[in-house]
Amino acid sequence: MRKRKLTFHFEGSLADQHTMNFYEVARFQYAASRLLVKLDHFRRTGKVPDRITDTGNAAINVMPHSAGSFNIDVSDMCSDTEEKFIDAGLDELLSYLGERLVGKVDEDTLKNSTVKDMPVLSSQTSRSEVAIDDIAHALISKEISMSDVPDMLHDLLRKRVAEICRDQMLTKRSKMVSKIDESHEQKLVGMAAPLVKEMAVALRRSAETLEVVSHSNGKSNSIIYLDADMAKDIEAARVDQKITTLLCDVIQFNKDNGWGKVRIEGGTKTVSFSIPSDLLPKIKQQLIDTMKKDDVNLQAYIVRDRNQEIKRLIVAGIIKTPKV
Repeated sequence: MRKRKLTFHFEGSLADQHTMNFYEVARFQYAASRLLVKLDHFRRTGKVPDRITDTGNAAINVMPHSAGSFNIDVSDMCSDTEEKFIDAGLDELLSYLGERLVGKVDEDTLKNSTVKDMPVLSSQTSRSEVAIDDIAHALISKEISMSDVPDMLHDLLRKRVAEICRDQMLTKRSKMVSKIDESHEQKLVGMAAPLVKEMAVALRRSAETLEVVSHSNGKSNSIIYLDADMAKDIEAARVDQKITTLLCDVIQFNKDNGWGKVRIEGGTKTVSFSIPSDLLPKIKQQLIDTMKKDDVNLQAYIVRDRNQEIKRLIVAGIIKTPKV
């Protein structure tokens, strides 16, 4: 029996009053519970249920917490002997979905955000300034703590740490990820997108940030981090449930985290895109080679705003560019 735990950690905007809005936190808990039960059903059967019934309600339990804490601790007991469609922890499936539903840090922010005078890290690089990714990796390895970093960079670093931790987790479980084919991926994204939107409601007034932390084998890793601005984007977004093929002119691409920008609709509209970390190694070079000579035929989930305008793309693959 493998034992895992997930922590949903809120930092409240009303923290000085030690309260959270009952309606908003209830909306979050309801959406989060439905998401985890459906992910448990998927890992056991390969199917995403429309409804949660008494027989399909998995034994995913909320752990007790101390007074004044807004942590919601969820235990994930996974039997090694139980037959499963996919051998995955809920944290791994959340990482998979986080790569698709949570936007990536843009390239300009990563390039332009640096820190001077960090003796612990400055000795490891020839640069006079330490890059965000170097700091993020040092935070993950516990070489430094967040208190060693200027306050103004805390949000950015928490976002990047979560991205890197998702990448590392999914890289270790590449065989597990490979079992989720296009059909399963579309079902998972279609199921999870509206529930993640509901979870973001808690950041309207009750909290300023939400962090999902995975605990396994004595280690803790942040796998999702949202601040209020990211939550607003998620609440306003509508993710198409089916993959669309678009002919795109790639004008910017960060090969390290999969963020980029493209022109679509005949060059009249510019939007960002993100490539999930588990797909990035497979299609990175193909994207780079293709964008040097042709427009790129991207397969993507389209993320729209409330007016159905395209906001960004979640890349699902690349197909051969048609000859004109």
